Order: sequence, then structure tokens, then C-alpha cells
Amino acid sequence: MKTYKIIILISAFLFHTTIMYGQTQYDIEVRSAFNPSIKDAQTKISLPAKITDTSSIQQEIKYNIEDMVLTHEFVPEPINAPKLGKDQIIRLYRNYIKVGFGYPEPYLEFSHSNLRSKKIAYGVNVKHHSYFGKIKSYGPASYSHSGLDGYGQWFLKDFILEGEVGYNHDFVHCYGYNTDSLKKFYAIRDIHLPKAKSTVRQYHNAYAGITAMSNYGKRSSGLSQIYSLDYNFLYDNFKSYEHQLAFATSLLKPIKIPRLDFAKIGGDIGVNYFHNNWANKALKEDNWMFHINPKMEIGYGNYAFHVGFKVAVGLRDSSVFGIYPDIEALLNVVPNILTFYVGLGGGMSHYSYLESMRMNPYLSDYLNLGFINEQLRIYAGTKTNLSRFLTFGARASLGLVTNMPFFFNDTAARVMLKDTSVNLFNTFVIVNSQSVRTNAHVDLTYRYKEIVEVVLNFDYNLYTADSIIKKAWYKPMFTTSLDAFYNLKDKFIFNFGFYIHTGAYRPSVTPRGAIRALPLKAIFDFNLGCEYRWNKRLSFFLDVNNFAAQRNFYYYEYPSERINFLLGAKYIFGGERVGKK
Repeated sequence: MKTYKIIILISAFLFHTTIMYGQTQYDIEVRSAFNPSIKDAQTKISLPAKITDTSSIQQEIKYNIEDMVLTHEFVPEPINAPKLGKDQIIRLYRNYIKVGFGYPEPYLEFSHSNLRSKKIAYGVNVKHHSYFGKIKSYGPASYSHSGLDGYGQWFLKDFILEGEVGYNHDFVHCYGYNTDSLKKFYAIRDIHLPKAKSTVRQYHNAYAGITAMSNYGKRSSGLSQIYSLDYNFLYDNFKSYEHQLAFATSLLKPIKIPRLDFAKIGGDIGVNYFHNNWANKALKEDNWMFHINPKMEIGYGNYAFHVGFKVAVGLRDSSVFGIYPDIEALLNVVPNILTFYVGLGGGMSHYSYLESMRMNPYLSDYLNLGFINEQLRIYAGTKTNLSRFLTFGARASLGLVTNMPFFFNDTAARVMLKDTSVNLFNTFVIVNSQSVRTNAHVDLTYRYKEIVEVVLNFDYNLYTADSIIKKAWYKPMFTTSLDAFYNLKDKFIFNFGFYIHTGAYRPSVTPRGAIRALPLKAIFDFNLGCEYRWNKRLSFFLDVNNFAAQRNFYYYEYPSERINFLLGAKYIFGGERVGKK
């Protein structure tokens, strides 16, 4: 049965195919003349084809936007609770005393002052320091310094009055001669050497002063005023003396100028009188000096300017007159961080007997005093706060000075050895010269709270001198100093410092009178100190000076002590009451 079914299906398929093939093959006969053509063929060919799309496909696009979540985390620092009560008020004390003793070197210092007051302030200071030791191979070298001074302040509504009065006594020996060299080269015996009392120099200085200054407040537009009157009297053991009287005033008035941050106009006026009586030469000298300095100060943005000039007149045997610029420009690149300044200056001053004695007490019995005339000074500098704790400063200047004073060993027969013709040359006179002074200064300070402080200074000085003076005698070319302070838990206080001084020359006079310049040895002075605070009122200290044991010569044949120390205590008492009454 299956075979028959298959034969029937094949026969049906062949029959259907034959019929379809027969229908597709046929002939068409056309009996008329017919040429097929397309109307407007060229036009239709040039037309663009139009395609009509009957199908439309739309695809749905979904955008997913994710919000960025910023996480802020704030962790506040804990705030320490403020100290309340008596710890907020620093207790003041009326009295301070410091006592020390070396070998053999006593030291005493005492101060007394009033406590808190809105109306007045006053105090008294007393000081004594002496040395009774000897320096091997040199003359008697003992010295002493004593001082007593009192001061007071009176606070008025718009003014502050200040006054002071005091007395200083200096006692030194002119020990600048080498006894071993005198015995070796000049056959000097001990009987010929001078007694201690014959090389003594004593100076008595009494002084007084009064100052009045305005105190309106920082925002006041009132006239800023300062008036001062000062007097100094110096008397020595040769019965020579000097009177100094000085009056000075400074006035400055704020004014308003559009577009300027500030503007001030004013000036300074001063009068100085010096009277010297040299007993040994029976010579009296009077010197007057007058100066006036009109000026103006302005500020604009990061710039500040100081513009003015100075006029000075010095009267002695003849008059000295000078007009000097007083101009300075300042740029605050970053306020309170980086500042540059440049300027022109000059001026006149008088080198007095008192000022000379403070610099060098081993003086002869007569000095040729006069006026220092700085005709022009050019300077520039910068000050930078490198960080909260570190500051840096640098400056340089070039000045033209006439009548510049220098110390010179007295070659006249002032101190002759007994029964000999040998001059000790152990005192100094003043010689002056025209000079060009070049100075460069750098300082670096690190200060951290009240725990650490380090101050480093470096100076370069170059002086020229005329052909007669030859050199800037005893003036160092390089000086470097360092002072360091360390507070260890407010219980131990350490101090360290050094001073280096190089490049100085001393004069040497040949038998024929020629002057030679000989270099002085470099000076290295190292000091160390320690203080132990027993409590807030009592402490003990030890100071060791020149612990490197160097024999330093600041002046010819004037060596310093090799090493010395001072051991003592400090005590404060007479404190005020604090807290509730």
C-alpha cells in the first residue's frame, strides 16, 4: 500500500508541472506600426529619485544620570578651656637683685620700681662691676664701673612725660705695655715701671633729661609732638671736663590727600651745645650745632615714600655747613612678609669727649674733637619674614665722610718711664681723615615662642683714609656675632654667644717718624651661660666668658683676660597681690 501511494504522489506532481510550463510559453502578433517612447524623458532623467519609505523604525534611547555624591567630613579640633582667675594676671614685683662673684670679680645689680598704675611709673637702678685681677706680663689692669639712675613717667590725657637722672663712675688703668718686652729690649728694671696710681683714668658722668611726647592714639589726626631736653657733664682725674646741652623737637601732622592711603608732613629741629675745658693745656672750646629736617611721608598701596632734606651748621673756630638729602622709597612686595627699601641720606654729628670715652677709656689728657660730616650716603636693604619663626634682613650702604675720627696711639712724651727716655705709648688720641665707608650687613633671627632664640649678625666694613692717616686704625673689616638662648621647661636657661673681629690694623711709628700699618690678630670671644630656676623668684647662674682662653687685642698691647667666670644668684621680691581681695 505504501508503494502505491508514493507512485500516485509522483504522478500528480509531474502533471501539474507540465501544465504550468505550457502556460508560460506563448506568441503575440501585432499587425500595426507602433514605436514605444517615454514622454519628457530628459526632464524626468534629471529629476532626483524619490524613495518613499513605507516602514518607520523608532529606536528608544534611555539616558541614565547618576548623581555624584560628595562626602564632607568635618572633625573639629578640641578647644582648650581658657585659664581663668589669677593665672591670667602676671604678678609684678617691686625689687630685683643680682649678685655674682668671679676671681676676683664682684658684681651687684639692684632695681626697684612701682607696681601697676595708670598714672605714673618710676624706678631706681644700681649697678657695680669691678675686676681686681692681673694680666701676666702687663701693667695693673684692674677696673670698675658703677652706676646709679632713676626714671619716672607721668601719663596725662594726651601726653606722656618722661624724666631721668643718673650718675656713672668709670675707673680704669692704662695697662697697655708689656713689661717683659721693656725689660728685654730696653733693660728696664722694676723700679722704673710706673706705679698703678700713675696710669689711672677716672671719669665721672652726671646726666639728666626730660621728654614730652603726644599720646592721642593710633587713629588720631592730631599733631604728633616730641620735645626733649638733655644735659651731660663729664669730669676726669686730670680736671678736664665737658658740658653737653641738647634740645630737640619732632612734629608730624597727618593730612588727607585723595587716593593716598596716608600722608604726613612735619620735621625735626635740634640745637646742641658742647663746652670743653682741657686742664692740661688750659684750653677752652665751645662747639655749637644746629640742624633742621623738613620731611613728608606718604603711602600708596604697597608703596611708601619719605621725602625731605636736612640743613646742618657746626660752629667751632670756623663754621661747617651742609645740605643733605633725606629720601627713602619702600616697597611692600608682600605686606609684613617681604619689604625692600632704598634711599639717600647724610648728616652732621659731633664726636664728644663722653662718646669717645665710652668707646675707648684709655685716652690721653687732650683730644682734638670736631664734627663728622657725612656728605652723602646711599643705602638699600630688605627685610623678610621667611616663616612665623624665621626673619632675614640685609642692607648695604656707601657713604662719603669728612673728618672721620680714628684712635691713634699717642706718640708724644705723655707717659715717660721714671729716669728713662722710654715712652709707653699706652694712651690714645684722635686723628681724623676724609673717608669712604662701605658697609654690608646681614642678620638672621630664629625665635620660637619663649623657648629658643638664635640671632646671627655679619658685618663687612671698609674704610679709606688719606695719605697722612694711612689706615682706618683699629676699625675691623669683618665682624660676626651669634647669640643663642634656650629655655628648657622653664627650669634651665642656656646662653651661648661668640664674637669674631678681624681685619683691623694698628699704627707703628719707626724711629725716623714713619708710620707703618701692622695687622692685629683676629679676635675670637666665646661665652657660655647657664641659669637654674629654683622657683619663680629665685635662680642661680654661671657665666663663663672667653672660655676658649684667647688673648684678644682690641687695641695695641691691651689684651683681654684669657678666661673669667661669674657665679651668683638672682632674686625678685615685693610682689603685688593678685586675685580677689
